[in-house]
Amino acid sequence: MATQSLPKIAIVGAGSVGLALGEMLRQSGDWSVLLADCTEEALQRAEGLGFAVQHVDASRMEDVRRVAAGQDAVVAAVPDPLTPKVAAAAMLAGAHYLDFSNASAETEAQRANLAAGRIFLSGCGVSPGLVDEIAASLAGSFSSAVDLTIRVGAIPRRRTNRLGYGLIWNLDGLLAEYTAPSEAIVDGQRVMLEPLSQKEDFVLDGVAYESFCTSGGVSTLIERIGPNVRNLVFRTIRYPGHLDYMLFMLDDLGLRQRRDLLMTLLRHGLPEISDDQVLVFVSARGVRDTALVESSVVLRIGSAGGRSTPTALALGSAAHAAGLLDAARHGAVRDHPPSASRHNDLAELLDTRFLMPLVTWTLHDTALELPG
Repeated sequence: MATQSLPKIAIVGAGSVGLALGEMLRQSGDWSVLLADCTEEALQRAEGLGFAVQHVDASRMEDVRRVAAGQDAVVAAVPDPLTPKVAAAAMLAGAHYLDFSNASAETEAQRANLAAGRIFLSGCGVSPGLVDEIAASLAGSFSSAVDLTIRVGAIPRRRTNRLGYGLIWNLDGLLAEYTAPSEAIVDGQRVMLEPLSQKEDFVLDGVAYESFCTSGGVSTLIERIGPNVRNLVFRTIRYPGHLDYMLFMLDDLGLRQRRDLLMTLLRHGLPEISDDQVLVFVSARGVRDTALVESSVVLRIGSAGGRSTPTALALGSAAHAAGLLDAARHGAVRDHPPSASRHNDLAELLDTRFLMPLVTWTLHDTALELPG
């Protein structure tokens, strides 16, 4: 009897997220995985782990088209400016397409070329991605517009140094979050909030945290669920004291205007973190069945804790994307949700075979008194 061949997937970008996704899909036994990258170091590492590899310069359309040709699915695990070319190549190949970036007009324009029966999904990591799905699911469980607060942090599992932080992900991205305005909804209107504003202190499982506004967290989500939300704010989670120290460096020391010096200080002064976690705390308040309710989800993603293992952020991103690819393979995910969520409930979202080994989560509803 002839053995049915596995569907083929090309992951463009063999960094931490791309490699983690490739490993998950390979271990599932349901995909034939090709990893492509422009650096010899990444290709050698992937090849040493037993992957088929191919050199690709994702800034060159002819390179990406060559990698995408004949694939059933193509994933862009590359810097945001390169995703449109990967998306275009995937559309020419008639493949499923998935990336980890916030949707851009240039990438979204490729959706018009989507082949029948294929999916086109942007923002499929932790944030954007998993967190948006949690927030959309919570908002959709209410019968009226809600007040939605999203808190996300990639932090050490245990506090280190006075900043309570270390080298977990790209410092350029971190400083962009800390210095650009934060998009939000206030009283039904889209507004821009000052970065590092609206500090909030809270305790989860006996551990104290703080959160504050940062940029880039909800732009895609606002487009999806804006009409269902009265107030929406995105905050980054850190250990207490982090915000004061960052404001000291940015403002008191004048490093907001000396970004190069600040980057040097952080890059050489912060420890590399091998034992990290992603903490997500999303709460929605609104009317459900004539009662005022606050519904909250607390989710933690853990890493394996070894220096050579992917971070919790990379593992969570890869696991969410793998779950979506699983659903696409079975025809069980919508391409472009017109409203709240790609999933009917949180269990459907979080209890996939890829996320379950990494994630612990709770859902808690609290009845509140109606005003007046």
